[in-house]
Parts: sequence; structure tokens; C-alpha cells
Amino acid sequence: MGLTKAQIAAIQNNWARISNNLQDFGDTLFMRYLTIYPGDLAFFPKFEHEGVGEHLRHNTDFQAQTLVVCQFLSKVIASLSNMDAAKAMLKERVHTHAPRGIAMAQFERLLDLLPRLVQDASAASGPTADAWRVAVANLMPAMREEFAKV
Repeated sequence: MGLTKAQIAAIQNNWARISNNLQDFGDTLFMRYLTIYPGDLAFFPKFEHEGVGEHLRHNTDFQAQTLVVCQFLSKVIASLSNMDAAKAMLKERVHTHAPRGIAMAQFERLLDLLPRLVQDASAASGPTADAWRVAVANLMPAMREEFAKV
């Protein structure tokens, strides 16, 4: 099942609120991700030596990484009314990340955290969090297919 216009609007409106403090949201997203999956810190050589902990929030390389990811998510979210375009953007990421050993598992781990975090960070309603879940479920197969090709 694809996203409805109402779900797209809910996600985009929610993201507009989050975008007011994109750095903090990105930092929080990655802190949750790395706390749950500390072994994935190895994929970030610019700050892996720091280890996982709140001190990462003050690391400029960590902040740069989290902001780049959130800025990319902003582009994908802006394109949700054209799922083919959104999927194409994600497929491009496969080709920039696979050579560094980053697999579909890492994307799934990170994106699985989004629905809960938007509820926590921006007081998103249940239906908005559900819309995020539907979006992730609709976008991930395109990435899986692309990873199967590389």
C-alpha cells in the first residue's frame, strides 16, 4: 500500500517542525542508532575513535554526518508525492555507501528508528508515526533491490 496524500502531508508537516532544529534531531537519531548498534560506529572513521556516548554530540565530524543525513532526508521527504523520485534518491545512496561496506541492514536499522523518534522528538501523533512507518516500508524495497545489484 502506498502513501496517501494525507499521510504525505502529515510526514511533511511533521518534518517541517523537526527541521527547526535539524541538528539536534539528527544527533539524537544517530545517538539512538549507535547506542543500540555500537558496532556500526566502525562505519564512521572520522569519529569512531570517540566511542559511543553523549560526548559525540560535541564532535564536529559527528555533527556534520548527522546533518548531512537529515538534509538528505529532507530532500526525500520533499519528494514523497513522487515516489519514483524519492526511490531514485535512495538508490543513489546505495552506490555511495556499498563501496564502504555499508549494507541494507544499516539503512534499515537507522530508518526503523524514525517513527518512534518523531513521536518522541516532535510529539507526532500516532497516525503521523504510522505514516512514517508506511513511508519507510514503501521506500526500502527499492534500496534492497539496488543493493542486490551491487
